[in-house]
Amino acid sequence: MDVKLLFFAGSARQNSLNKKLAKAAALKAEAFGAKTTFLDLSDFPMPLYCGDLEEADGVPDAARQLADILKLQDGVFIAGPEYNSSITPLLKNTLDWVSRLRSDGSPPRTPWHDKVYAVGSTSMGALGGIRVIQTMVGLLVNGYQVPVIPNTIAVPRGHEVLGEDGAINAELMDQLMTEAMRVFVETAGRQKMSS
Repeated sequence: MDVKLLFFAGSARQNSLNKKLAKAAALKAEAFGAKTTFLDLSDFPMPLYCGDLEEADGVPDAARQLADILKLQDGVFIAGPEYNSSITPLLKNTLDWVSRLRSDGSPPRTPWHDKVYAVGSTSMGALGGIRVIQTMVGLLVNGYQVPVIPNTIAVPRGHEVLGEDGAINAELMDQLMTEAMRVFVETAGRQKMSS
């Protein structure tokens, strides 16, 4: 059974450390047999969410394109940069726009539902984005009511730890990432079998 997992970062920066983290996580998941897709949110530009804009123009095409990709996935890994102890405007705006698309059924479901989630963060500092991880987990569990695996990943000094090729240049971080992706792949696989 193929487990399909999506990986992205809540950053538009070309050389984002969190994009490196998402790519490193994808490589680890592939080692456990998952089929992975990495996407860059800068390829899905959307205006700032506004109800008036939605009424006038509908949901942006980029949100619909992202939703089409999401529908094919069994799990989603989000690497979230920390902006003032919270998530980036880009990530929140993306979550909001895609949540405006509804699937058939009751209760109303969005493209974010019916998947398993994993989250991580990295920064140049010593905390590795741990505060934004708490925010992301709370938002996903309480706001979107989706399951998040307990193995979250905070990578301190990401500029030293994360290599360009997806390598993790710190033994403990490599072990933690490996275990997190094992749990992610297995949990997504179990949910897929029970669906």
